[in-house]
Amino acid sequence: MRLFSLLGEIGVAPQIPDAEIETVTIRAEDACPGAVFVCVHRGDAAGAEIMLAEKNGASAILCEEPTAAPRSVCVENARLAFSLLCAAFYGHPDRKLKLIGITGTNGKTTTAQYIRFLLERTGHTCAVIGTLGADTGEGAQSTGYTTPEADVFFSALAEAVKNGNGYCVCEVSSQALAQYRVDGARFSLGVVTNVGSDHLDYHKTLSRLVEAKCRLCTLSDKLLLNADDAYCDRFLQAAGNKKTWLYSCRGVLSDFSAKSISPEKDRMRYILFNGTALAKVQVRGPGMMAVYNSLCALAAVMTLGVELTQAAPLAAQLPQIPGRAEWIEKNGVRFCVDYAHTPEALKAMLSALRGVAQGRLITVFGCGGNRDYAKRAAMGEIAAALSDTVIITTDNPRFEDPLQIIGEIRAGARRGRQVFAEPDRKAAIALAYEKASVGDVILVAGKGHETVQQIGGREIPFSDRAVIEAL
Repeated sequence: MRLFSLLGEIGVAPQIPDAEIETVTIRAEDACPGAVFVCVHRGDAAGAEIMLAEKNGASAILCEEPTAAPRSVCVENARLAFSLLCAAFYGHPDRKLKLIGITGTNGKTTTAQYIRFLLERTGHTCAVIGTLGADTGEGAQSTGYTTPEADVFFSALAEAVKNGNGYCVCEVSSQALAQYRVDGARFSLGVVTNVGSDHLDYHKTLSRLVEAKCRLCTLSDKLLLNADDAYCDRFLQAAGNKKTWLYSCRGVLSDFSAKSISPEKDRMRYILFNGTALAKVQVRGPGMMAVYNSLCALAAVMTLGVELTQAAPLAAQLPQIPGRAEWIEKNGVRFCVDYAHTPEALKAMLSALRGVAQGRLITVFGCGGNRDYAKRAAMGEIAAALSDTVIITTDNPRFEDPLQIIGEIRAGARRGRQVFAEPDRKAAIALAYEKASVGDVILVAGKGHETVQQIGGREIPFSDRAVIEAL
């Protein structure tokens, strides 16, 4: 693709030589002849990256501040420009797919995978991009992010088109929305699951987090919102006059409702009402999160044209999502491996497990380093209040002292009768098993599907599931 044609798509008329473009990147080390390098930093960091990109022979350099680099072009918003350039470079693949974007603090991964399952079981082809990787039809490939940078995102969409997919479900994180990673795309349906206190290390305030998530409303043609969420009105306001559906599990007036909710040993039953008809639904998983996730997914596919009579019976077949309320039984003791890493998610999971545990409820969890410092004591308080025994351990301490993190969690765990600290996560899981008896449930929370521990800049192989299986 020619440089002038590419830049013309974002309204830029450069005063630099035209060139054949083979890649678009925000990584200066990847800049080379035939590359457009977009500098998303400012100040000294930008200067160093621009010098490296120029040295590497980049055909064009886009940046927000004037520079002496001879092949540079100034743009007002480099991250937005990068997203729009990537969309154009990969041939606007979103225009050849029906995109479903899902944002929310909890439930994105499960809901995305459920929607994909339901679409495929009703005769459609569907790719997915999210926390578990990008799967365009050839198996999931890790991207390192819930929502990858724009070049990886649009490349994956192009691959989805190439592989014959008609739909693609995308998890869209609040950071991705704040950084314009998906702005070059148009979503046929935007879905908002809920808002909780996560990623405040990045957004600083809950208001700014909600503001970032509201950006999905501007990028979507139609919307599906959780009427039970405290911030639903904010999203309705952002939606404006767009077609919007609501779903609810609390009897709030909505387009899709879960009624007569009934818990069982390892599943939930409810009646789905779509405003005109009723259908019985049963879904695997404990507690209200299973109801919310399945109701959201069922509602989403019905807004896309799937009939209630087709969708509802499929709920019983919804797949087990890795690291999401994943059950493992060992000698009469039931482990539940879950990704819950926010106060809201931990409270919801413990409340659900309390309802199915025949004996005691033991919780093993920690909090990530260099992230959301304020939630640590809150999660300690929740775990101690809702568990019989709590074992506080590590969870990706990154560059922080694990003992410092554990201490901050334990400061909130004042109401528990039994609270222990074991920094070695493998030993903590083993300790929980040692303390358990037949009929007890052990929640191992925080890492879910993850297969590494991030400690001091290293990624050390680690899987909660593998540790449990080896006990």
